[in-house]
Amino acid sequence: MVVRDYLKTSLIVMYKTIYNTLYTIMTHVKKHNDKKAVFILSRSKDIEGNSYYIYEELLNQLDGVKIHLVYTENKMNLNLFKELFTICNARYLILDDYYLPIYLVKPNKRLKVIQLWHAAGAFKKFGYSTIGTQFGPADNYLKLIPIHSNYTHVYVSSKNIIPFYAEAFNMSMHNIYPLGIPRIDLFKNEQQIAQIKNKLFTEYPLLKDDKSINILIAPTYRAGGIQKESSFNISSIISNFITDINKDVKIIFKAHPYMSKIELVNLEKNPNVVIANKYEINEWMLVSDAFITDYSSSIFDFALLERPIAHYVPDIDDYTKNRGLYQSIEEISDGAILRDEENLVHWINTRKSNEHYNTSRMVHVNFDHTENVAKKIVSHFIYS
Repeated sequence: MVVRDYLKTSLIVMYKTIYNTLYTIMTHVKKHNDKKAVFILSRSKDIEGNSYYIYEELLNQLDGVKIHLVYTENKMNLNLFKELFTICNARYLILDDYYLPIYLVKPNKRLKVIQLWHAAGAFKKFGYSTIGTQFGPADNYLKLIPIHSNYTHVYVSSKNIIPFYAEAFNMSMHNIYPLGIPRIDLFKNEQQIAQIKNKLFTEYPLLKDDKSINILIAPTYRAGGIQKESSFNISSIISNFITDINKDVKIIFKAHPYMSKIELVNLEKNPNVVIANKYEINEWMLVSDAFITDYSSSIFDFALLERPIAHYVPDIDDYTKNRGLYQSIEEISDGAILRDEENLVHWINTRKSNEHYNTSRMVHVNFDHTENVAKKIVSHFIYS
């Protein structure tokens, strides 16, 4: 074990040294381009979510911008070296998640590293906030790979959560800006909303039935192995209660991008369940009458639509112990908190189509800006 750990550490140190050296050389060899923007894609090979809206706005605001899309697997292999050739002379490096290469190098001072992050609010702990928990990174690893380092601009949804992101990224609060979440610009675009609803209702006609009550269920990411937060498995639970819900209820199940497809097999067999394996979650929100999650921050986005929301959290004690939450659910959400299957089924069966739900307190706590977010962010990082 000791020998294996020593060899692993030595390989990481060697890889990092070579990687940073090559990066430094490339920054001198390749001419810097002030109009070059590189978007990093990790969960999908298509640009989506926050990155998509910043991409579109960057084309509007920066004349002559040269945009490059880089799909990464975030693994220390030969492919990671190819990414150096794209990012080494860029002015803007735009992320919405973890990106290994930027933690391995000392970035050129002319590079702006922009972290949009993929979550609104501050719900479950991540990054440096999880040190010492079952979910968190090992101290030895952090000494070798300072994750979430080198960000020059971080954008979050509210000033209330800046301290939490500063802790998670181990960075100064002065470089964290509460200008909002770009993808929520969708909710103010009536033309785009109409197009998306038409697209989804055409492809999934059972959701358009006049009597249909569409419930969107979107669980958060669940770790495996020694980092596992609890034994909770929402897909199995849905399979158990699906026969107990009213016939007019349609379940839209949006799996986390990293959820195993094996977990969806039983759900796929039910005619009243739509597996939302296409399109983004915020698009599915537009055709949903209510939203259920455990700890997914997507619930903050859905709150902007003022429709019923609920947290199904039978494992909250284990989850809090093994990973942790920044704030209690009661502090940051107006949603119902359900601890058992009976209450979950009852909550689902009492929903109505086009039902209004007061989420004003929740929105106030979690959002400072809800309009023209992409425009504000792009203008900020170009001129700051």
